[in-house]
Amino acid sequence: MEFLGIGPTELIAILLILFLVMGPQDLVKIGSTLGKALRNLRQSNTWRAVQDASRQLRELPETLVRQAGIEEIEKIQEELRGELKEQKEALQDIDRQLTAWTRAPDPLSQKTKKQESPKQEPPKSESGGEAS
Repeated sequence: MEFLGIGPTELIAILLILFLVMGPQDLVKIGSTLGKALRNLRQSNTWRAVQDASRQLRELPETLVRQAGIEEIEKIQEELRGELKEQKEALQDIDRQLTAWTRAPDPLSQKTKKQESPKQEPPKSESGGEAS
């Protein structure tokens, strides 16, 4: 944790030197004066202007995006991607159908028909008579 480029050990060393040089009575006065100055700074119009400028800089990319209409362009792009995907699927389906109609049948996939012998009459019963 650093504050204005000063680490915690450096801050402790600075406070210790101030305490030894100024004494406890003067440190209270310096702290009080420093606190009032910081409060006045935070309540000043200059501080508010700096904070507003800082906020505007943080929001600048989002503002530029909105002004450029990039969000709208991205929405249109997504819609176009969806439509293109549908069209591509339709074309692939048509291509499959066309290929199925125009290709020559694969001879290995065709079932070979066996030569059937002429139909034979069912065997007659040997009893010689007709069944009643």
